[in-house]
Amino acid sequence: MIREHSSAETSLNALFEIFANQHRRYTLHHLSNMDGVTATVSALIETLAQFSTTSCKRLRIQLHHCHLPKMAAYNLIEYDSRSQTIRYHGDNRVETLLAVSRTHEIE
Repeated sequence: MIREHSSAETSLNALFEIFANQHRRYTLHHLSNMDGVTATVSALIETLAQFSTTSCKRLRIQLHHCHLPKMAAYNLIEYDSRSQTIRYHGDNRVETLLAVSRTHEIE
């Protein structure tokens, strides 16, 4: 079982662990651009597929079993596996790391 952490408990080490994976970074980029709107896993997979050589089927499996639960455990996102929806509410430290990674990866 994945332990949930409060925002205050989300250490810098945990954020670096989240940002160490390209799919998690791109997920946060995608969700950050949505301004709090709920996203679907299917739409996220379509976006991630543009930046990845991983198949959509494999992306779905990785997101469902690893990436989304890990980010949800640190309260960076809300993930409902039944409805396949994701929501990111924003976090100043995450936004700072996203800005740095955007300059080196996406734009």
